[in-house]
Amino acid sequence: LAPMVGDVSSALLDPAGPILFEGAQGTSLDLDHGSYPFVTSSSCLAGSAAPLCGLPAAAIDGVLGVFKAYATRVGAGPFPTELNEATGEHLRRRGNEFGTTTGRPRRTGWFDAVAARAAMRWNGIGGVALTKLDVLDEMDAIQIAVGYRLGDQVITEIPDDVEDLALVEPVFEMMPGWHIDTSGCTTFEKLPDRARAYIARIEALLGAPIVITSSGPRREETIIRRIEPLTSWIPGLFA
Repeated sequence: LAPMVGDVSSALLDPAGPILFEGAQGTSLDLDHGSYPFVTSSSCLAGSAAPLCGLPAAAIDGVLGVFKAYATRVGAGPFPTELNEATGEHLRRRGNEFGTTTGRPRRTGWFDAVAARAAMRWNGIGGVALTKLDVLDEMDAIQIAVGYRLGDQVITEIPDDVEDLALVEPVFEMMPGWHIDTSGCTTFEKLPDRARAYIARIEALLGAPIVITSSGPRREETIIRRIEPLTSWIPGLFA
């Protein structure tokens, strides 16, 4: 392989089309901004993608943040919205939340807008992909953490101290479920009204549009909305 090894960063500076960098781990596992010591050994932030590939940070035109419609965590560490009862098991089963190689069950919980907003800020996210919306199809009610209660205070930012993060209690906002099968839906307008309301509420809490929504595990089970910033990032997508 030695003859095939070389610096390709110069070729990346003059690409034939858009280049997509994909992060492998979540922001909460970032070495600097994650819930240390329950983190990985490197940076998981979007700002590291270009430099690690030999490109300037300014080469990144936009950042698409990927969030599940509910929350999961692998391994130990603070998880304010974790569900340990039947609801958590339901999400785990419906979402097939088990390790790909180990089969280890993932921890599941409600969508955490506090943690998501932090990820938005640290990564400079301009648009959001919301995955696994169909996993929530059978829920009577859905909750979103809009803040944390720490002692006698309600906070809307992640505490600096991981020990405080382990003590917080989520402040939830409840939304009605839709009890309509959304699996395989490819058009935003065909989603149930309550599913669209859930998406709109997350958009409002994050301050960014949800430009992609997945409605199943297959590639074609995806809703791609013809809205900014996606239309600017990948203009050929809608040609």
